[in-house]
Amino acid sequence: MPASPAERPSPLQILWTENPGAARAAQPTTPEEAIAVLNKGSHGFSRLGQEPLQLRVDREAFGYPPEDDPDGVLDQQPFAAVLSCSDARVPIELTLGCATNDLFVVRVAGNVPGSDCRGSMHYAASHLPSVRVFAVVGHSRCGANSAAVDAMLHPERYLEIASDAPLRGIIDSLLAGVHFAERALLHAHGPDAARSPDYRARLVTLTTFANTALTALVLEREIKRPCAFGVYKLATRTVGVRRAAGWMDGLAMAPKDDAELIALVTNSARSLSL
Repeated sequence: MPASPAERPSPLQILWTENPGAARAAQPTTPEEAIAVLNKGSHGFSRLGQEPLQLRVDREAFGYPPEDDPDGVLDQQPFAAVLSCSDARVPIELTLGCATNDLFVVRVAGNVPGSDCRGSMHYAASHLPSVRVFAVVGHSRCGANSAAVDAMLHPERYLEIASDAPLRGIIDSLLAGVHFAERALLHAHGPDAARSPDYRARLVTLTTFANTALTALVLEREIKRPCAFGVYKLATRTVGVRRAAGWMDGLAMAPKDDAELIALVTNSARSLSL
């Protein structure tokens, strides 16, 4: 039998709009304004199904420059640079409610800060003056972080990737976050926490948070530009961070030092039930 109107899911409405007569909205001029725009976009995407999502589309969305452009080629003018995971479920421009030419995006499995990815972010810092903030965005149920957790919990599985040098490089880059998360969970919940049936799932969750925050800290130190971080939650389609009180929507600024990073991960561990 067909579903009754009450049982039917709400329609998803994404409105791509253009108003040629209106001036393009001014770009953010400070890191705080840039983060506010990203958080507003993330909130709008998470509300899809409850209210329409409106995304700006103008000629630039299709590679056309403004009519008064002197050389007829669209200039690159992103207001944020984002390092994110390659996961196909996380279309970063959509999840942050952004349009073409808003974001300079670097994507790699596990959003690991490899030399090529860091080099791309260094390029943005040096050659794209429109960028106001840098951000690292991980996501829940990340396959790369899950593989790194399993490599620690079950060393024999590490042998499966040991002969694949590029893949091993990704997993090795994430193992520091795994050990960091493990110590935080055991500190918060005691040594018996590892016997909990939920331990692996919680360890993956905390590893993703720890690696994302750590990468943001490292990136900010290297490029000496404001950096934020957050985790995209697949279940709710929101970007946020985990605090001692639980999940909070919105990007957070990178920890300023090792002590702040430790406090962030430890408090996040306390919010996870075991």
